[in-house]
Amino acid sequence: MQYVLITGASSGIGKSLKDIFLQNNYHVIALDIKEIDPQDNLDSFICDITNKESLQNVKNTLDKQNIKLDYIINVAGIHMMASLVESPLDQMQRLININLNGTMSVNRIFHSLLKEKGRIIIITSEVASFDPMPFNGLYNVSKTALDTYAQALRQELNLLNQKVITFRPGAVKTPLCDSSLTGTQNLVDSTILYKKQ
Repeated sequence: MQYVLITGASSGIGKSLKDIFLQNNYHVIALDIKEIDPQDNLDSFICDITNKESLQNVKNTLDKQNIKLDYIINVAGIHMMASLVESPLDQMQRLININLNGTMSVNRIFHSLLKEKGRIIIITSEVASFDPMPFNGLYNVSKTALDTYAQALRQELNLLNQKVITFRPGAVKTPLCDSSLTGTQNLVDSTILYKKQ
């Protein structure tokens, strides 16, 4: 049996990947903060990727079952429209913690379960790293850092005959994409930047 671990597997790209791997007879370990409907060959865990104890508990469960992973696929992430000088610092830190630190934690904790010729796949963004835009800058920063992390990790794990593959999809109609419209309106309603005093 081949095993794949997917973060952010309850919706969007993560859910589509989960379904494709199940259709191709993989056993899927799905992580998300939301519950996922049961399916054959699917083990799902409600798990916050920024919570190292939660990730370690999942890893311990897989260890007890002697599961070795063929793929670790990092999809989980959030989007937030934010003013870099006005948005609350804790909100800004949350985005970095999920988009960058969470991915790093997943790969660090589960790497020991990755097979010798296993693959780590990291979903970044086609344009965020190359075309930063106003009020989308924090998201751009997180994805640029994630892309740099992926390239460095690729060179390190290549020494172990393990591959790191970066995907930079363009705009995809997902709940994350839809939330950007709401986020833009919320930003307009809440910010004082450029408003007349």
